[in-house]
Amino acid sequence: MNVLYGFISIIFIGSLSLIGLSMVSVKEKKLDNFLFILVAFATGTILASALFDLIPESIHHLEELNADGYSLNIGYNFVFIMVGYISFFIIGRFIYWFHGHAHQQENQLICYDAKIEGAAQLEYKGKNIRNVAILNLIGDGLHNFLDGIIIMVAFLTGFANGIIITLAVLAHELPQEVGDYGILLYGGFTKKKALLFNFLSAMVALIGGIIAFLLVEQVDLFNLFFLAFSGGGFIYLACSELMPEILKQKQQQKSVIQSLLFLAGIALIIILILILPHE
Repeated sequence: MNVLYGFISIIFIGSLSLIGLSMVSVKEKKLDNFLFILVAFATGTILASALFDLIPESIHHLEELNADGYSLNIGYNFVFIMVGYISFFIIGRFIYWFHGHAHQQENQLICYDAKIEGAAQLEYKGKNIRNVAILNLIGDGLHNFLDGIIIMVAFLTGFANGIIITLAVLAHELPQEVGDYGILLYGGFTKKKALLFNFLSAMVALIGGIIAFLLVEQVDLFNLFFLAFSGGGFIYLACSELMPEILKQKQQQKSVIQSLLFLAGIALIIILILILPHE
């Protein structure tokens, strides 16, 4: 049954790509306020999910494997966590150059950060824009593929884990999908094509979910690896991608609000861990 919930969650997260059509038409001030709230909250949920759910669950899974006859050192967990962190760092650098901050010289595309600010702020000065839009799709497809694996592995290790990780991914994906749609739209795609290709890129997560489902039945170490891997990846997302965006805020009142939203995100995950039954 948890497998079904996993696929439903993946499809639901993928459907967020359709939000771009309505969000791009929203006035810039309202959009900024929406993303202002969401980014701070997402940072808390993702960091808490890594530290209080994914990593502890990977350690618990290692203990279960050892009880079944394996002789695994706990150091494996931290190696996998580091692999996840480094992998997300590499993906982040790829997306940085071709997705959010591809600052180039004259007669080239200048693309400002769309992932956090919402609608893509693009200025076209040449013919390379189509290539960047395609690279954006490739980068997002890889990211969504990993999201599908993360969500499915979480559900396969327990319903509570799946719900917690789905909520964390949900909070992170909303602002990203707005930016993705904007990049495709300003990158030369029509509204319909931008919506379609952004949706198809999001649905790559289903492939990740299917692979996770198939491998988890064949390889006992798969759950251990991806729980720890996802924990490392989530730490990178929270501390290296989202937290710096919060720190850019200089106004005292808004900084206080963001801090409270960050703490609220952490609190939500802790509460869910306490009240949802773990298997």
